[in-house]
Amino acid sequence: MVPNDIGLSHSRCCLLEGVVESPLTCRTANLYCHWELKTLRQDMPCRILNLSFRPRFRPHSDAISQWPQYNRTDAARFVERIITKCWAIDNCDAYAAEIKLLLPAVEGYVVRNDIVERRFLTCQWAKEVVDFTTTGSKIEVSPSAFEAGDEGVSLLHHALSTAVGAIHVDPAVDNTENLDAEISARLSFPWIVDRPLPKRRLALVDGKGYPHTSTGQLGIYRAAKALGIEIVVVDREGHWVQNHPLASIWRDEFAPCDLTPDDDLPDRIVRALSQTKQPVDCITTYSDRLLPAIARAAERMGLHTNPSEAFEIAHDKHRTRALAPATNIQVFSVGSPDELADLLRCISHRNTPLRYPLVVKPTAGASSEGVCKVHSETELLAAVRADHANFPGTRCVIETYVSGPEVDANFVLLNGELLFSEVNDDFPSTADTRDDGTKYYGPEAKPADSFAELSTAIPSALPADEIALIKSSLTETLLNMGFRDGVFHLEARVMDSSMHFAKTADGIDLVPRELSPAANTATPTPSVFLVEVNPRAPGHRETIAIEYTYGIDYWALHMLSALHKKSSPPTEPNGHGHDEDDQALQTIIRALAHPFPEEYQYPVHVAFIPLNRGGTFVRAKELPEELMRYVPEGRVHFEEGEVFAEPGENGEWPFVAYFIVLAKVTGAEGRRQARVVGDLVREGFEYVME
Repeated sequence: MVPNDIGLSHSRCCLLEGVVESPLTCRTANLYCHWELKTLRQDMPCRILNLSFRPRFRPHSDAISQWPQYNRTDAARFVERIITKCWAIDNCDAYAAEIKLLLPAVEGYVVRNDIVERRFLTCQWAKEVVDFTTTGSKIEVSPSAFEAGDEGVSLLHHALSTAVGAIHVDPAVDNTENLDAEISARLSFPWIVDRPLPKRRLALVDGKGYPHTSTGQLGIYRAAKALGIEIVVVDREGHWVQNHPLASIWRDEFAPCDLTPDDDLPDRIVRALSQTKQPVDCITTYSDRLLPAIARAAERMGLHTNPSEAFEIAHDKHRTRALAPATNIQVFSVGSPDELADLLRCISHRNTPLRYPLVVKPTAGASSEGVCKVHSETELLAAVRADHANFPGTRCVIETYVSGPEVDANFVLLNGELLFSEVNDDFPSTADTRDDGTKYYGPEAKPADSFAELSTAIPSALPADEIALIKSSLTETLLNMGFRDGVFHLEARVMDSSMHFAKTADGIDLVPRELSPAANTATPTPSVFLVEVNPRAPGHRETIAIEYTYGIDYWALHMLSALHKKSSPPTEPNGHGHDEDDQALQTIIRALAHPFPEEYQYPVHVAFIPLNRGGTFVRAKELPEELMRYVPEGRVHFEEGEVFAEPGENGEWPFVAYFIVLAKVTGAEGRRQARVVGDLVREGFEYVME
């Protein structure tokens, strides 16, 4: 819908008494309150009441209304707190407190009780954003006091009693029209819906690490709480979320279970959940290694899930490759060094030599563990030996190394329909930058090449036609595997892309590829090479970064998709079933899949700091403030005294830290800003190992 012109519906003033005591004179201040009511867009389910408060510390002859002390709503307390904070400074007469109250324009239920706060994470015009809603409680729209002609305290009391959220405008903002435009862009979608999310109970297998060392579970549990979903954590006996003093904040129940990924795991999960206080509505996890077992357990309990066979295919990289083959690519699977030796002998007899470089990886690996690039038979043998030792019982995939820009592509499916997708750029890894055999990877050498991420840029700078090709190709792959619902994290490369990574004046980035000047050389056609499929939300760093750029919370959508009943016949309109509760759930999924408009998508650069040598971690130095003001999220993973092996020694490539760098502007300039600052963060980060 085309937005209306931003206009003023009403504008009035009043003088209010009380609320604030001057820290300078120790006397009560009178408040001059100017207000104006705005409807920014017809498709936005709220209106904006702008409140501008100024103190008057001298006698005034105007009529004075008493501040509504009897109004103890969250909105009233918020306004009082902001006013008090603003005027706890010198020069009180010159300082104004600007607050925007969000007043509901429609009746219904909020999709999650922190929706306003989450949608304004990247808004530089807002100093503080709060929600005043409760999940499951109906939002009423009473006859408007503004149209009824109420004045002063009556008007303010009505607004404070009905507000669903508020924004404290940054005092540095001299023109609130910029913030009005941001509000319109971020909140013009149906976040107040007709029916609430029904009460649901979700089993989360693998409760994630302790918050001090990982931020992943914070987003998971926060999203569940905001949605009103009860969480039953299934994890090993003694897991931190079982008996932590604040455990009741994070979960509703804990079900101890041995999560060793063996053939009996589905049955152990079923037994653990059979002993909980109440039955669960679904089972899910954010852990790759557990996904197939989770699906099998759900099937045995009669719970809705994507087919377990689809998870099995995604879990096995060799089966995934068979489903999504690529032209002119050699692919083999071996279970041991002896099997590799047999394969090499067979190949030599066929006179079809291996085409190096090759990639060696465990069929069921995760996070680039055990993945390496080899340039010779000697390196190949060493790589397979290492993976066989580090990942016992797991076969290895050997396939042609494919160059070309690597991307992460994330998808949200509902009933087989693509609701949302985005593509971001993975910058070259150390394995990508090595194009010869100078770094020997033999029996006595350390594995020098890693495919672990170093930098991720969101969104991708690839041309629109290649982005469209990635989305269509990978969506088709997901559907062919049997998936119809959920959040999916895929990795791929674009072969024969029109872009490539190269050095620019201010660092490495994607630039147009220079084509051969030969007159008869045909321009190659880009194609998509699938690297792997992960049927879950991306890792927590990328999930956090994507919410900053797009306003999409993959943790929330992953849980909601798990709760969705997947048996609705696709022949029905929109693939919907007749279950009203499930229709309400689908409505909320669709609402939460609304991204920001492109002009409000602030680019992000995720800078990963890899471990460069083994030893004992001592400390990390703090980064300078001029860089950290661009970093809304960052974490050092190591703690003092932790001991680490040499990188790659056990097939693992640990990260010391990561930093999410958020641009202050959008578009191409925003990408450049985020990337340049990200490079400075990486160069400036120092840590000590002994």
